[in-house]
Amino acid sequence: MNSIPLGVLVVDDETRQRRGLAAMVRDLRPEYEVWEAKNGKDALTISLSKPIQIVFTDIQMPIMNGIEYLQQLRTSGQHETKVILVTVYQEFSYAQQAVRYGANDYLVKPVQSQQLIEVIQHMEKIIVEEQEALIGNQTALNQIEQSMPAFVEHLFSKCVTDKLQPNEKILLKSHFGWRGVGEVLALGASAAHPEDIHMWDSQLRNTVVEILRPWASSVVFPLESRKDHVVAVVNWKDRAESKEAKSALQAGLKKLEQQQAISIWFAWGQPFDFDEMQINQSHEKAVGLISMRFYTPHIRCLNLVVSDDEQPVQEMSAHEQRAFFKFIESAISNGEPDPLLGQVKNFIGQMTQGYPAPEALKAKLVHLLLVSLQRLNIGWSEEVYSRFSERLNKAVEGATYLRNLEDGVATWLKELILELHSGSKGEPIMNKCKEFLDAHLHEDLSLEIVARRFHYNASYFSILFKNYFGLSFTEYMVKLRMQKAQHLLLHTDAKVAEISRQVGYKDIKYFFKVFKKNVMHTPEEFRRKFN
Repeated sequence: MNSIPLGVLVVDDETRQRRGLAAMVRDLRPEYEVWEAKNGKDALTISLSKPIQIVFTDIQMPIMNGIEYLQQLRTSGQHETKVILVTVYQEFSYAQQAVRYGANDYLVKPVQSQQLIEVIQHMEKIIVEEQEALIGNQTALNQIEQSMPAFVEHLFSKCVTDKLQPNEKILLKSHFGWRGVGEVLALGASAAHPEDIHMWDSQLRNTVVEILRPWASSVVFPLESRKDHVVAVVNWKDRAESKEAKSALQAGLKKLEQQQAISIWFAWGQPFDFDEMQINQSHEKAVGLISMRFYTPHIRCLNLVVSDDEQPVQEMSAHEQRAFFKFIESAISNGEPDPLLGQVKNFIGQMTQGYPAPEALKAKLVHLLLVSLQRLNIGWSEEVYSRFSERLNKAVEGATYLRNLEDGVATWLKELILELHSGSKGEPIMNKCKEFLDAHLHEDLSLEIVARRFHYNASYFSILFKNYFGLSFTEYMVKLRMQKAQHLLLHTDAKVAEISRQVGYKDIKYFFKVFKKNVMHTPEEFRRKFN
């Protein structure tokens, strides 16, 4: 039950119908004040002079019908009043008109008590929600007045990242009333001792505002989503003088650097119109320019040295990619990190021609290295693959400069090679491989065939095999075949030619040669001597 009594108006030109419905409302909600009107005109007068929250109105009435009343009510600004049409007519055209003018519900005579209580409860719920929202808005306004600076920074932070809601945009524009041309300035800084950064953060923000004050109004704030730079939203008083203002700012920031023993870098985004509030596009351009310090960490004013045209990551041809994959696979399989690292640096150098966006470069590099890792078919568990993928992403994404990127990839590759060559990593696979070889000795098997059977790269499979069995694949196959041949010679009456075929030698002369070399007897001598 609502704690605030509501006002209800029942409108109907038929006295019996009007009083009956009003009585039903009073029975269901004794705390509500109920008024009655016999036509739309009287209803409009009461609605505009009394605290009416809910109206039940007939459609067909003299002087002014229900649809006309609804239209006049909305035109007068009474949009919060809940209007329910009550009529014997069920034509679709009435419902269409009712919806068009803002009716909230529709009942058909004779109105049943259950239908009425459901409608009243629904209207009460809507009214309560609207009242709570109104109270919430008022609370928000009070909070804005108490903490306006922090709230404004919060709104601007959302604005430059294109997350501002329409109602927040209205608040921001009405608070500042800025018009004309604006620009976004992104600034970053570093100190010899990173823990000292917070000491000069406030001074940097105040310095920017004060230097630009003769030429522009500005707000400087840290981004909530990024802590590596602060942002200034600037509203120029006269766009023609912006060049002079920017020169003054550059000189002022240089002086601050000398006073505080810090390094400051900055970049301007493109101009925008405050009426359109396209601040985020200007911010993206400024941040994009700042990101170019990835290549030139010694540069302060990025606009002076970096082209505004974003360059794509240089694509490798299919032939170049295959050569790169082959080299990585070979170097990893052989456990030789040094030549690989040089090749990767050359590869990164090829990708950075034209200074592409660092984030695009990083994404492309991660993709190619992970593809190389997958092509090795190492047979690692999902957990190990995931671990090395996460390490690579962390090393690449955390690189602030090109040199950091090269070092991060180098470290990752060293860890990968150490993991691959630190011992047997495929005991379950090797056990299955042994079972397979035992059962298929009669077949013409090669390292490539068996590696493919177990979804491995042949070069890595060779390392894995030798680490586990202590023999190369060829040596192990000869040993296994000779053991099987000896067993058949001693425990069966099969002819030597048949035994030769059963252990995978189609050429009996070659079988004799291998057998004598490894057993020191011919097959017949072995059978006679040891049977």
